[in-house]
Amino acid sequence: MSSRALRRLEENDLEKTLAKLAPSTQKRESSTKPSAAKPPKQVNLFALMGQDEDEDSENSENSDSENKSASASSEDKPVQKPVQVLTKSQRKKNKKNKKSKQKPKVAPEMSEAEDGNKESDEELDRMILQFQKKDLEQRRSAEPGLAVSDESDYDTAFEDEEVSNLKGPVDLKTDPGFTSFTSFSEITHVFGDIDMKNLNPDNEYKLLFGDLSPESLADVDSMTSTHVSPQVMKQIEKLKHMVRNWGGRDYKTVPNGSTTRRLAFTKIREDWVPTPRGEFTITQLSQSEVVEWQSWLRSQDWIDEVKKTVHKWKNAGINFYKFEPSNAETNRKAMTEFYMSVVLHPDHEALIHLISSKFPYHVPALLQVALILVRQGDKANSNGLVERALFVFDRALRSHISFNGLSCQLPYIYFFNRQFYFAIFRYVQILSQRGVVSTASEWCKVLWSLSPLEDPLGCRYFIDHYLLLNKEYSYMANLASSPLVTTYTQWYTLGLSLGFVLSFLKLDMVEKAKAELRKAFACHTAALATIFKDVALGDANLLEGLDSIEGSPETELETKAYLIRMKAIWGGVEIRFLHEELVNILTEYKAGNKQLKTTTSVEAQNELFLGGIPINLLRFAVLSQESPLMACIPQEIWSERDVYEFDVLPPLPHDRDSENLVETVKTFVSESDLSMSQMEIMQDENILNQIRQLSLEQFLQDNPNADLGD
Repeated sequence: MSSRALRRLEENDLEKTLAKLAPSTQKRESSTKPSAAKPPKQVNLFALMGQDEDEDSENSENSDSENKSASASSEDKPVQKPVQVLTKSQRKKNKKNKKSKQKPKVAPEMSEAEDGNKESDEELDRMILQFQKKDLEQRRSAEPGLAVSDESDYDTAFEDEEVSNLKGPVDLKTDPGFTSFTSFSEITHVFGDIDMKNLNPDNEYKLLFGDLSPESLADVDSMTSTHVSPQVMKQIEKLKHMVRNWGGRDYKTVPNGSTTRRLAFTKIREDWVPTPRGEFTITQLSQSEVVEWQSWLRSQDWIDEVKKTVHKWKNAGINFYKFEPSNAETNRKAMTEFYMSVVLHPDHEALIHLISSKFPYHVPALLQVALILVRQGDKANSNGLVERALFVFDRALRSHISFNGLSCQLPYIYFFNRQFYFAIFRYVQILSQRGVVSTASEWCKVLWSLSPLEDPLGCRYFIDHYLLLNKEYSYMANLASSPLVTTYTQWYTLGLSLGFVLSFLKLDMVEKAKAELRKAFACHTAALATIFKDVALGDANLLEGLDSIEGSPETELETKAYLIRMKAIWGGVEIRFLHEELVNILTEYKAGNKQLKTTTSVEAQNELFLGGIPINLLRFAVLSQESPLMACIPQEIWSERDVYEFDVLPPLPHDRDSENLVETVKTFVSESDLSMSQMEIMQDENILNQIRQLSLEQFLQDNPNADLGD
């Protein structure tokens, strides 16, 4: 609050204000000044605290004049004007009135603009870029002070971070426990601005189509997510009357046992079966459970070192959770039938029957059927099933949990945690197809925040695509120097490195773009050589001498993944810049003015790698469903590992101690129920064979001269 506002509050105390606003005074004022504005019915004495400096100056002048008038004799001014403390809505109304009075002065210009000279989308983009550039400069100018003075931050190892940065990026193969990463405050800087409201695509639809009425949005919410027969809808309507607190006016209220849960990022659809309790509960891991998980991941490290790392995470405020079935018996039956219908005896009809009648909220079956419908061309029903799977997890989340990178991290060794990862990945694909790129980029941040260090689905390989489509150039520019990108060599991916170059270009920071491109060329030489030849159409003679740098399977896979989506974000101007700068870099290299970095391959037993390739890159390649990308996966990986679509390359236990720790689909399958189901299937098959044999004998008896061939 300014000093002027404080003086006004001292001078105009409550008694004086009430006296000035007395009815008698108002009557005198109305009789003497009929055209004056009426005082407000409700006086907000605290409205002065929220006024701007301009309003303070204006009101101070009014208060000075009022004080002078108060000190003057009553003969000079018989009626004293009461002080009117305006509310926030009234101040806005006065501003609008002032603006409306000023409009006639520029009316001719506005009329000409309405005739066809309105601000174009390019002008709006230019203004947004200027704002992002200014915001980036302000943040960077404030960073040195924050790094020194922020004592309340979670990060307590800035010195260690500086030392690790001086040594350069670390190879992740030698550090599966992420001990070199110490800047935990950076996690909140990157993910702290995620708002649950931005995860609902309806908000982006309102921005894209500003003329949408609340009634139109209500009609959309009342639509079914999948095709349902009228008979089934009648049964669902009856269940709604039996299950209390289901839906509500905004379709975001849901019962969860004895409590009522407010959904954070999903809405209930009309065809979803009302249930009194959710399928999952979310529980926080104890420190001993986190130690067991890290001991499996870091099987070569001492247990004391593992405990030291876990203790550091605890001090940083990181909380780990896992999703568990709320009813173990029901989940066991559903998982057994699912395993039979998908793995042992694939049967799509049985799988569809499983979610349509028996277990409508069985997440693995929902995601599997959604993929089947995509292959059949039924994207509408497929999208509804993915949304229903997300609803199951939304129903289980606690109200205090937020996706800021610290509040809720989900270890990938737990089966239903992985299902949440897969549901988000599928949903991002759906959102991008619908054109709501802002919501898709927010969900990418959420997916990364669930495990920023391990990054099990490889968000670093594709998040740049959605951020750049959403024109978040300042966010990308800040991320360029983040320890979440620079700590390990595998974290500085090809997509992020070129995304940083493009972001600096869009922000008119050309020199930084050139420097970032040189850094990217040093780290991804083989990939940029391919891009220079195939995309920028550069001279192949300039690539002579780079033959010694052979592309590894990892490089080939990462390059192919980027080339598939590169043209969607790189325009002609940016590609020309890329061509010109790569020509300069290659010319310097041929002249001997520039030396390329030589990296030595590290062989290590690591759960984060499979066949020398980051396992998160392999998971992303499989989940993308891109045939050219999947063709780059080495054949031995397909033969050595079971690659199921409902659980792509899951972590596996490597000894007996970790068999009960690492969850797989078999963890929730009952062997006895499985054997009984197999026996029933075998009996059914024997009966069918007998029927076929009897039918054949009967046919031969009726047709003795029939020729059945060989």
